Amino acid sequence: MAYFAEFHREPTVKPKVLLAMPQSPAPVVRLSVAFLRFLLVPFFGILLSTNTRAQGLPDPPSQETTIEFVVGDNGGVSPRKGTAWKVHYARGLHKGLYITGAWFKRDLSEDWIKVLHDARIADLFVPYHHSSFTRFFDLTGFSFPLAEVKEEDAGANGTIMPPFTGDAYPTVIREVRDRGVVWKDYSNGVRRGREMVLWAGLEAGNYMYLMQYGFLDDGTITFRVGATGQNLPGSRKEAHMHDAHWRIDIDLVDGKKNDAMIMTHSEAITGLAADDVEEPFNSGLEGGIEWDPKKFTMIRVRSNKKNANGKNISYDLMPIRQGTARHKEAFTHNDLWVTKSHAERPLEMLFANLPTIIRDHEVVEGTDIVLWYTSSSHHEPRDEDGKGNTGRRLWFWDDGWEGSALVMWSGFDLRPRNLFDRTPFYPYAPTPAARPVSSNARQ
Repeated sequence: MAYFAEFHREPTVKPKVLLAMPQSPAPVVRLSVAFLRFLLVPFFGILLSTNTRAQGLPDPPSQETTIEFVVGDNGGVSPRKGTAWKVHYARGLHKGLYITGAWFKRDLSEDWIKVLHDARIADLFVPYHHSSFTRFFDLTGFSFPLAEVKEEDAGANGTIMPPFTGDAYPTVIREVRDRGVVWKDYSNGVRRGREMVLWAGLEAGNYMYLMQYGFLDDGTITFRVGATGQNLPGSRKEAHMHDAHWRIDIDLVDGKKNDAMIMTHSEAITGLAADDVEEPFNSGLEGGIEWDPKKFTMIRVRSNKKNANGKNISYDLMPIRQGTARHKEAFTHNDLWVTKSHAERPLEMLFANLPTIIRDHEVVEGTDIVLWYTSSSHHEPRDEDGKGNTGRRLWFWDDGWEGSALVMWSGFDLRPRNLFDRTPFYPYAPTPAARPVSSNARQ
């Protein structure tokens, strides 16, 4: 695939690498792009703002996939038949692989419950520690394509999904995996869980980002991004961050009537008592907060629909963190944000615009809301990343690097709360039928 460097005169737009044809680039071209990415950005700066705009052809339409997790597939007997997911997914310029809708069935005999409207990585921000101008926006700042996938990508449990309309090759893998023990007790044995995973790789110059969405049999959704590939030419040994900035437009049941709540835990070491508090996020208004490891901070999206026990069906955003990234850029100063959804405003899809988006302090109760979350990986280069002076030299001062850095993962889970009225897949005894009243019964 041919790449072309495009330089805008606007000071707020970084150099872009444009995708010319939907074909997988040769390794030499990919590494040349990586070098161009390293060489040009320090001179032109990384000043992403509302002027960042998409380039190229319209994105192809979404595709659909479904999965049924039947009760009898891997243990357990129950009056319920199993659960199911229906997922719409897409790929886009400056978007990578993203979800355009997800629906869940608590039982195969029930109707679909909508969970997601749109979920994606909004940006991949990569600031280097010492090269102050080396700060890449690897998703919105470049027109990187998804990588071609082959049989070796799919592995034993994977299926190569059909190419998107207009694409010359497939880019998405669908895997159905065993995810380990989900419950075990004394009387009913054990249950192993299952999940359907959709993933693709973003060819970000020297890096390859694995974008992964998992849909579990208990209604949980997992969001993961993994950074692999080669360390940056010219800065192979310089530490840096991989900040994945996520945008989740969650439409739970009736997406126009969701509440954003904040969950915190507090426990004083001077006593034995502890408290868990659920309260409106930011007093019911848009905003951003820091994640507090001592408070187990979570964001809860609550619908107005209740389960059979009379409790509101909700989803909790549960962070999975190695640490907390903080940089000069204002959009990195909070870890969790909530805004009102405005799909008609393209600039509100950009994570870097969050400090501006929340200035009007719109209400995030009883409305259509969007969750924003940052997950980070701190990459301190090590010998396991590869070695120099053994690979092909692409230019006269090239270091001949060979090898790939092992993947580093970050992400979070969306876990259901009160979606079910009992443990999913547990072999509960059928509810006894009501005994008819005999007409001869004594009154």
